[in-house]
Amino acid sequence: MATESDGGDGLRGVQAWATMFFLRQWRDFERWREPIVEHVRILRQRQRTTVDSDVAIGSKPAAGLAESDFDLFAHSADEFAALIEFIRGTVAMAATIANTPSGTPAELVVELVDSWYHVTNDSGFHDAHWHDGCSWCGIFYVAVGDSGPSPSGAAPNGGSRFYSPLLTGGGYRDFGNRYLTPSLDVPIRDGMLLIFPSYLLHAALPYRGHADRIVIAFNARVHLREDAPTATRGQAPPRRPR
Repeated sequence: MATESDGGDGLRGVQAWATMFFLRQWRDFERWREPIVEHVRILRQRQRTTVDSDVAIGSKPAAGLAESDFDLFAHSADEFAALIEFIRGTVAMAATIANTPSGTPAELVVELVDSWYHVTNDSGFHDAHWHDGCSWCGIFYVAVGDSGPSPSGAAPNGGSRFYSPLLTGGGYRDFGNRYLTPSLDVPIRDGMLLIFPSYLLHAALPYRGHADRIVIAFNARVHLREDAPTATRGQAPPRRPR
């Protein structure tokens, strides 16, 4: 989609390929905080390796990070049920906003194709990467621990850093394109859900603190319901594959 702005004197600006982030605080988080944390701790004790997913091993440290298999929600107990419902509803809302004026949340089916946890400390990190096989990705911050900005202006402790898709190949910089910020460190807090498009390069910066940093991440596909009335209007979103 593109948006237009009037610069005056016959000058018309057209902005295309905007990147949208979505942030939402889970209102029921305090009710489920301890059950979720305890369940993650139990699953972590059962891990076979440091990175059970066996995905992108070269982008992760040999110590300081515990990562589950990518089917966390498929085999989890009731501790995650309310969180999954919150995530699905929020992704549907986000996809609706991003594709306005097509569709409503009720017309969409959100498929959580991958889900996993990260527990980091002792400088654990996940190097820059992006996700495939999905349209939207998300991170739910269960416990950010001592994450936060550095007083010296250095990289945030345990931050979530995103890189501009327009600058990953380098390029000349001056005042004329100062608006092209090369990276963004999203402010994070316990109980917050962050949703972003799958094409964005991002990293979990090294974390060290008195308490573990715990996040739950997921990849989502969003389909139009077969009976959705939006399908009768022009430029309807793709239907869910059979």
